[in-house]
Amino acid sequence: MFIDRDYLRRRRVAVVLGAIIVLLAVVETGNALVAPLRTPSDRDWTTAAARVRAEFRTGDLIVAAPAWADPLMRQKLGDLVPQAVAGRMDSARYGRIWEISQRGARAADTTGAAVAATARCGGLTVRRWEKPPATVTFDFLTEWRQASMAVVHADGVEIPCTQGADRFQCVGAALGPELLEIDTTLRNGLAVDPVEGVTLALEFPAVPLGRELTVAAGLHNVWLRKSSDGKVRLRVLADGRELGTVLVTSTSGWSRQGYDTAALAGQTARVRFEITVDKAHGRHLGFAAEARNP
Repeated sequence: MFIDRDYLRRRRVAVVLGAIIVLLAVVETGNALVAPLRTPSDRDWTTAAARVRAEFRTGDLIVAAPAWADPLMRQKLGDLVPQAVAGRMDSARYGRIWEISQRGARAADTTGAAVAATARCGGLTVRRWEKPPATVTFDFLTEWRQASMAVVHADGVEIPCTQGADRFQCVGAALGPELLEIDTTLRNGLAVDPVEGVTLALEFPAVPLGRELTVAAGLHNVWLRKSSDGKVRLRVLADGRELGTVLVTSTSGWSRQGYDTAALAGQTARVRFEITVDKAHGRHLGFAAEARNP
Protein backbone atom coordinates (compact mmCIF):
# COMPACT_ATOMS: atom_id res chain seq x y z
CA MET A 1 0.00 0.00 0.00
CA PHE A 2 1.44 3.37 -1.05
CA ILE A 3 1.67 6.06 1.69
CA ASP A 4 2.20 9.65 0.63
CA ARG A 5 4.57 10.74 3.39
CA ASP A 6 4.87 14.30 2.07
CA TYR A 7 1.10 14.66 2.24
CA LEU A 8 1.03 13.38 5.84
CA ARG A 9 3.84 15.73 6.84
CA ARG A 10 2.08 18.73 5.30
CA ARG A 11 -1.14 17.71 7.03
CA ARG A 12 0.59 17.48 10.43
CA VAL A 13 2.13 20.92 9.93
CA ALA A 14 -1.28 22.34 9.00
CA VAL A 15 -2.88 20.78 12.08
CA VAL A 16 -0.15 22.15 14.38
CA LEU A 17 -0.40 25.63 12.87
CA GLY A 18 -4.16 25.55 13.20
CA ALA A 19 -3.88 24.53 16.86
CA ILE A 20 -1.43 27.38 17.53
CA ILE A 21 -3.77 29.92 15.91
CA VAL A 22 -6.71 28.66 17.99
CA LEU A 23 -4.59 28.83 21.16
CA LEU A 24 -3.51 32.40 20.43
CA ALA A 25 -7.12 33.37 19.78
CA VAL A 26 -8.14 31.88 23.15
CA VAL A 27 -5.31 33.68 24.97
CA GLU A 28 -6.11 37.04 23.34
CA THR A 29 -9.80 36.63 24.11
CA GLY A 30 -8.96 35.83 27.71
CA ASN A 31 -6.75 38.89 27.97
CA ALA A 32 -9.48 41.08 26.50
CA LEU A 33 -11.92 39.78 29.13
CA VAL A 34 -9.52 39.92 32.08
CA ALA A 35 -7.75 43.22 31.31
CA PRO A 36 -10.66 45.45 32.41
CA LEU A 37 -10.78 43.56 35.70
CA ARG A 38 -7.06 44.35 36.30
CA THR A 39 -7.38 48.06 35.48
CA PRO A 40 -7.12 50.16 38.65
CA SER A 41 -10.34 51.92 39.54
CA ASP A 42 -10.74 55.51 40.71
CA ARG A 43 -11.32 54.10 44.17
CA ASP A 44 -7.96 52.31 43.99
CA TRP A 45 -6.24 55.59 43.11
CA THR A 46 -8.02 57.41 45.93
CA THR A 47 -6.95 54.73 48.42
CA ALA A 48 -3.36 54.75 47.15
CA ALA A 49 -3.18 58.55 47.32
CA ALA A 50 -4.50 58.55 50.90
CA ARG A 51 -1.82 56.04 51.92
CA VAL A 52 0.92 58.22 50.41
CA ARG A 53 -0.44 61.38 52.03
CA ALA A 54 -0.55 59.74 55.45
CA GLU A 55 3.24 59.26 55.50
CA PHE A 56 4.49 61.85 53.03
CA ARG A 57 7.36 64.06 54.18
CA THR A 58 8.55 67.33 52.68
CA GLY A 59 11.27 66.45 50.17
CA ASP A 60 9.78 63.09 49.17
CA LEU A 61 9.31 62.25 45.50
CA ILE A 62 6.12 60.67 44.11
CA VAL A 63 6.21 58.76 40.81
CA ALA A 64 3.90 56.53 38.79
CA ALA A 65 4.78 53.32 36.96
CA PRO A 66 4.39 52.86 34.05
CA ALA A 67 5.26 56.48 33.21
CA TRP A 68 2.07 56.93 31.16
CA ALA A 69 0.09 56.74 34.43
CA ASP A 70 1.70 59.99 35.66
CA PRO A 71 -1.34 62.18 34.76
CA LEU A 72 -3.58 59.87 36.81
CA MET A 73 -1.23 60.16 39.78
CA ARG A 74 -1.22 63.96 39.48
CA GLN A 75 -5.02 64.09 39.57
CA LYS A 76 -4.82 62.74 43.12
CA LEU A 77 -1.45 64.01 44.35
CA GLY A 78 -0.54 66.90 42.06
CA ASP A 79 -0.30 69.37 44.96
CA LEU A 80 2.62 67.30 46.31
CA VAL A 81 4.44 67.36 42.95
CA PRO A 82 5.24 71.04 42.23
CA GLN A 83 6.77 72.12 38.93
CA ALA A 84 10.32 72.07 40.29
CA VAL A 85 9.86 68.41 41.20
CA ALA A 86 7.83 67.41 38.13
CA GLY A 87 10.53 68.79 35.81
CA ARG A 88 13.49 67.42 37.82
CA MET A 89 16.74 66.52 36.13
CA ASP A 90 16.77 63.11 37.85
CA SER A 91 15.96 61.56 41.22
CA ALA A 92 19.46 61.63 42.76
CA ARG A 93 18.63 64.21 45.43
CA TYR A 94 15.57 62.29 46.70
CA GLY A 95 16.10 59.85 49.57
CA ARG A 96 12.47 58.69 49.81
CA ILE A 97 10.49 57.86 46.68
CA TRP A 98 6.81 56.90 46.68
CA GLU A 99 5.95 54.73 43.70
CA ILE A 100 2.36 53.97 42.67
CA SER A 101 2.58 51.11 40.20
CA GLN A 102 0.36 48.72 38.31
CA ARG A 103 0.87 45.42 36.52
CA GLY A 104 4.33 44.88 37.98
CA ALA A 105 5.86 48.05 36.53
CA ARG A 106 8.76 49.86 38.22
CA ALA A 107 9.79 53.50 37.80
CA ALA A 108 13.31 54.25 36.58
CA ASP A 109 13.58 56.84 39.38
CA THR A 110 13.80 54.01 41.92
CA THR A 111 16.98 52.50 40.44
CA GLY A 112 19.51 51.88 43.20
CA ALA A 113 16.91 52.19 45.99
CA ALA A 114 15.58 49.53 48.36
CA VAL A 115 11.93 48.86 49.24
CA ALA A 116 11.08 50.14 52.71
CA ALA A 117 7.31 49.56 52.66
CA THR A 118 4.69 48.00 50.38
CA ALA A 119 0.89 48.10 50.31
CA ARG A 120 -1.74 46.82 47.87
CA CYS A 121 -4.59 49.12 46.93
CA GLY A 122 -6.79 47.09 44.60
CA GLY A 123 -5.15 47.17 41.17
CA LEU A 124 -2.32 49.39 42.44
CA THR A 125 0.78 48.78 44.53
CA VAL A 126 2.24 51.54 46.67
CA ARG A 127 5.92 51.19 47.51
CA ARG A 128 8.21 53.47 49.44
CA TRP A 129 11.76 53.23 48.18
CA GLU A 130 14.71 54.60 50.14
CA LYS A 131 18.33 55.36 49.29
CA PRO A 132 21.07 57.77 50.40
CA PRO A 133 20.27 61.08 48.66
CA ALA A 134 22.87 63.06 46.74
CA THR A 135 23.88 66.37 48.30
CA VAL A 136 23.63 69.19 45.79
CA THR A 137 26.34 71.83 46.26
CA PHE A 138 25.23 73.99 43.32
CA ASP A 139 22.20 73.97 41.03
CA PHE A 140 23.09 75.72 37.76
CA LEU A 141 19.45 76.06 36.72
CA THR A 142 18.20 77.86 39.81
CA GLU A 143 21.39 79.93 40.07
CA TRP A 144 21.54 80.95 36.40
CA ARG A 145 21.67 84.65 37.31
CA GLN A 146 25.16 84.13 38.74
CA ALA A 147 26.47 83.43 35.23
CA SER A 148 27.59 85.60 32.36
CA MET A 149 27.00 84.78 28.72
CA ALA A 150 28.68 85.64 25.44
CA VAL A 151 28.55 84.83 21.73
CA VAL A 152 31.99 83.61 20.67
CA HIS A 153 32.94 83.91 16.99
CA ALA A 154 35.36 81.67 15.13
CA ASP A 155 38.11 84.30 15.39
CA GLY A 156 37.81 84.30 19.18
CA VAL A 157 35.95 87.59 19.48
CA GLU A 158 33.39 87.45 22.30
CA ILE A 159 30.27 89.62 22.27
CA PRO A 160 28.74 89.81 25.77
CA CYS A 161 25.05 89.17 26.25
CA THR A 162 22.71 91.25 28.39
CA GLN A 163 21.08 89.67 31.42
CA GLY A 164 17.41 90.56 31.66
CA ALA A 165 14.77 89.74 34.25
CA ASP A 166 14.10 86.25 32.90
CA ARG A 167 16.83 85.48 30.35
CA PHE A 168 20.05 86.46 28.64
CA GLN A 169 19.61 88.45 25.43
CA CYS A 170 22.37 88.02 22.86
CA VAL A 171 22.96 89.00 19.25
CA GLY A 172 20.84 86.41 17.47
CA ALA A 173 20.13 84.26 20.53
CA ALA A 174 18.56 84.16 23.99
CA LEU A 175 18.88 81.80 26.96
CA GLY A 176 16.71 81.44 30.04
CA PRO A 177 14.84 78.98 32.27
CA GLU A 178 11.78 77.28 30.76
CA LEU A 179 9.49 74.31 31.36
CA LEU A 180 10.18 72.06 28.38
CA GLU A 181 8.88 68.87 26.79
CA ILE A 182 11.88 66.62 26.20
CA ASP A 183 11.47 62.95 25.31
CA THR A 184 7.70 63.30 26.06
CA THR A 185 8.51 64.28 29.67
CA LEU A 186 8.36 67.63 31.46
CA ARG A 187 11.84 69.03 32.15
CA ASN A 188 12.95 72.25 33.78
CA GLY A 189 15.95 73.54 31.89
CA LEU A 190 17.91 76.45 30.52
CA ALA A 191 16.51 76.83 27.02
CA VAL A 192 18.33 78.19 23.98
CA ASP A 193 18.22 77.95 20.20
CA PRO A 194 21.85 77.29 19.14
CA VAL A 195 23.33 79.39 16.33
CA GLU A 196 25.39 78.02 13.45
CA GLY A 197 28.95 79.27 13.08
CA VAL A 198 29.35 80.61 16.62
CA THR A 199 29.66 79.27 20.16
CA LEU A 200 27.23 80.30 22.88
CA ALA A 201 29.20 80.35 26.14
CA LEU A 202 27.57 80.39 29.58
CA GLU A 203 30.07 80.82 32.42
CA PHE A 204 29.68 80.58 36.20
CA PRO A 205 32.62 82.26 37.96
CA ALA A 206 32.68 80.49 41.34
CA VAL A 207 30.92 77.13 41.64
CA PRO A 208 31.32 75.12 44.88
CA LEU A 209 32.04 71.66 43.50
CA GLY A 210 31.32 68.26 44.93
CA ARG A 211 32.64 64.92 43.75
CA GLU A 212 30.52 64.93 40.59
CA LEU A 213 29.17 67.42 38.08
CA THR A 214 26.05 66.02 36.41
CA VAL A 215 24.71 67.49 33.16
CA ALA A 216 21.54 66.53 31.28
CA ALA A 217 20.33 67.88 27.94
CA GLY A 218 17.79 67.22 25.22
CA LEU A 219 15.69 68.79 22.46
CA HIS A 220 12.37 70.43 23.21
CA ASN A 221 9.16 69.88 21.22
CA VAL A 222 8.45 66.53 19.60
CA TRP A 223 7.48 68.15 16.28
CA LEU A 224 10.59 70.33 16.05
CA ARG A 225 12.76 67.32 16.86
CA LYS A 226 11.38 65.52 13.82
CA SER A 227 11.94 68.46 11.46
CA SER A 228 15.74 68.32 11.33
CA ASP A 229 18.77 66.12 11.96
CA GLY A 230 21.16 68.75 13.35
CA LYS A 231 23.51 67.80 16.20
CA VAL A 232 24.03 70.03 19.23
CA ARG A 233 27.19 69.77 21.32
CA LEU A 234 27.26 70.94 24.93
CA ARG A 235 30.88 71.15 26.07
CA VAL A 236 31.54 71.32 29.83
CA LEU A 237 34.70 72.85 31.33
CA ALA A 238 35.93 73.47 34.89
CA ASP A 239 38.76 75.97 35.38
CA GLY A 240 39.55 75.68 31.68
CA ARG A 241 39.80 71.88 31.70
CA GLU A 242 37.31 69.99 29.54
CA LEU A 243 35.23 67.52 31.53
CA GLY A 244 33.33 66.19 28.53
CA THR A 245 30.73 66.89 25.86
CA VAL A 246 27.05 65.94 25.77
CA LEU A 247 25.93 65.21 22.20
CA VAL A 248 22.25 65.97 21.63
CA THR A 249 20.37 64.64 18.60
CA SER A 250 16.77 64.08 17.54
CA THR A 251 16.83 60.61 19.09
CA SER A 252 19.05 61.08 22.17
CA GLY A 253 16.18 61.93 24.50
CA TRP A 254 17.15 63.38 27.89
CA SER A 255 20.85 62.54 27.82
CA ARG A 256 22.55 62.65 31.24
CA GLN A 257 26.29 62.52 31.94
CA GLY A 258 28.15 62.53 35.25
CA TYR A 259 31.69 63.93 35.33
CA ASP A 260 34.19 63.13 38.07
CA THR A 261 35.22 66.27 39.97
CA ALA A 262 36.56 64.53 43.09
CA ALA A 263 39.93 66.27 42.65
CA LEU A 264 38.15 69.64 43.01
CA ALA A 265 35.61 68.65 45.69
CA GLY A 266 35.25 71.30 48.36
CA GLN A 267 36.79 73.97 46.12
CA THR A 268 35.22 76.63 43.94
CA ALA A 269 35.83 76.53 40.20
CA ARG A 270 34.92 78.47 37.08
CA VAL A 271 32.45 76.31 35.15
CA ARG A 272 31.71 77.03 31.51
CA PHE A 273 29.15 75.54 29.12
CA GLU A 274 29.82 75.93 25.38
CA ILE A 275 27.00 75.26 22.91
CA THR A 276 27.54 74.65 19.20
CA VAL A 277 25.37 73.20 16.42
CA ASP A 278 25.95 72.04 12.84
CA LYS A 279 22.36 72.64 11.63
CA ALA A 280 20.32 75.05 13.73
CA HIS A 281 16.86 74.45 12.23
CA GLY A 282 14.48 72.81 14.70
CA ARG A 283 17.08 72.67 17.48
CA HIS A 284 15.58 74.07 20.71
CA LEU A 285 18.00 72.88 23.40
CA GLY A 286 17.20 72.48 27.06
CA PHE A 287 19.78 71.55 29.68
CA ALA A 288 20.29 71.39 33.43
CA ALA A 289 23.27 70.69 35.64
CA GLU A 290 24.16 70.12 39.28
CA ALA A 291 27.40 69.94 41.26
CA ARG A 292 26.82 67.24 43.84
CA ASN A 293 28.17 64.63 46.20
CA PRO A 294 26.55 61.31 45.15
